[in-house]
Amino acid sequence: MKKVGICRICGKYAKLTFEHVPPQSAFNSNPVFFQKSVHLHDKKSFLYGKKIRSNQGAGGYYLCKSCNNLTGSYYGDSYKKFAYMGMMALTHRILASKDITFEYALQPLNILKQILAMFMAIDTSDQLLNLEGLADFILDKDSRALPDSLRVFVYHTITKQVRNGWGMARTEKGFHHLGEITFPPFGVVYALDSEPTRNDFYEITDFKNFNFNQTVQARLSIPFLTPKTYIPGLYN
Repeated sequence: MKKVGICRICGKYAKLTFEHVPPQSAFNSNPVFFQKSVHLHDKKSFLYGKKIRSNQGAGGYYLCKSCNNLTGSYYGDSYKKFAYMGMMALTHRILASKDITFEYALQPLNILKQILAMFMAIDTSDQLLNLEGLADFILDKDSRALPDSLRVFVYHTITKQVRNGWGMARTEKGFHHLGEITFPPFGVVYALDSEPTRNDFYEITDFKNFNFNQTVQARLSIPFLTPKTYIPGLYN
C-alpha cells in the first residue's frame, strides 16, 4: 500500500517516502524500538507499555520524494561527518568533565539545515510547517534567512532514550516551546519564541551565517547530558 499524505517540509499532498531521523549514515541503520503516546499514557489500551519495532532505523514516512532526496543530497553527508566526529569526541571524553571539547571540521550551514529538516519531519503539530520562511530556508541551499523566532542547540549523549518530538515545558525560567531529538552522539533541541530550558546547551543558531558547503575548523565545547525521561527538556 502506498503511503500518501502531507509532506512535512513543502506541505504538498504526495506519496511519502521513509525519512531516517537522523540520516541513515549517521549510525541510524539498525532496527530500533520506539513508543507512541498510546504506549506511554493510555493504561486501558492493550498497547500500553509495549513498543514498536522499526526495521529501517529511526524515522517514518514524513517527506515527499523530492524533499527527501533534496535534503539528503545537500545536507546528509555533512551531518554524517559531524556525527562521526561527535562519536570520536565521546570516546575520548574525560568522564569527570561536564563539557566535551573537540576539534571539528564541519560545514555549519549544512548541518543546521539537516537538523531543522529532521525537526520538520517529526513535527505532527505543523507549527514548523506553518512557520513562515522555515521551509524556504531548508529547501534553498544558499538561504541564510532562518526565522528569528527559532533557535537551535546541541548536546552530547549516549542514551538511546528516544525523544523525537515537540511540546511545551515549564521551568523556573517560564514556559518553553521546544522540540528535541536524541540519537547518539548528539541530542538536538530547538526553542521557538521562547528561551531554552537550560543555559548550558551549545547553541548552533549562528551556523546560519556560513555559506553552503563552507568548511571550517572549530573547537567546540559541547555539554554531556542524560535525558531523564522521554519528555523533552528534562535531564539527570
